[in-house]
Amino acid sequence: TAGVGSFVSSDVVSVRTSTEEIMLTSKQIIINTGAETVIPPIEGVAGNPLVYTSTSIMELTELPRRLVIVGGGYIGLEFASMYASFGSQVTVLESYPELIVREDRDIAASVKETLEKKGNVFRMNAKVQSVKHIEDGAVVVFSDSQTGEVVELEADAVLLATGRRPNTKDLETDARGAIIVDEYLKTTQPNIRAVGDVKGGLQFTYISLDDYRIIREDLFGDKERTTNDRNPVSYSVFIDPPLARIGLNEEEARKQNLDIIIKKLPVMAIPRAKTLGETDGLLK
Repeated sequence: TAGVGSFVSSDVVSVRTSTEEIMLTSKQIIINTGAETVIPPIEGVAGNPLVYTSTSIMELTELPRRLVIVGGGYIGLEFASMYASFGSQVTVLESYPELIVREDRDIAASVKETLEKKGNVFRMNAKVQSVKHIEDGAVVVFSDSQTGEVVELEADAVLLATGRRPNTKDLETDARGAIIVDEYLKTTQPNIRAVGDVKGGLQFTYISLDDYRIIREDLFGDKERTTNDRNPVSYSVFIDPPLARIGLNEEEARKQNLDIIIKKLPVMAIPRAKTLGETDGLLK
């Protein structure tokens, strides 16, 4: 049955259901409550049936002809790529002047160009002011923070892709709302651990899986695995073609004054890519 859990002490959790309160005691407690979508304080978003999160948009059974995505981070780009492939007319509103600031600018430019080829439209410096629910859709009102121009966009669906934050209501957290853990994922109470998105950092499934392996080895193995020995983390962003990365990028290497050599290869130079007719992108 569904219930709401809360700590009574460092080894007792109370679970309150609709009919009763259950006390659970354990020597080892693991917090794995994940992350939740950040809902920005935009007028007209609350209770608007045409405004979706990355979870609720999965329930859509009809394709929105016009989709506006608020946020141009990894989640926003994945849905932009997916819905453009489905045939939606997609507009991405990004409040920053540049896309995916964690990546090198040539990589980000290649991603943007590839997605634009699919028909995605990007509006940078876009500060969304309101989402109005009208008779046959929604109207997203945003201003360009550089020019001051105010634009109204009609949409059949609006996706909020403005980031995710640790789901840590009523728990002890750092300034960013994440649970503080050591290299063995122990919290300030050593018998309570936190795994996955709830502890902050990179929000990828395989980080969560590696968290599990650290705890497994600490409890039942030789205690040799920690969060310190899994760098560099490789990751993929599931746009088409995918963006995949491991290790330092050029910008990070230069900031560390490392002596580096850069090699680039356009995908178009690979014969197999030519025969497949999929020549977008580059390897760096």
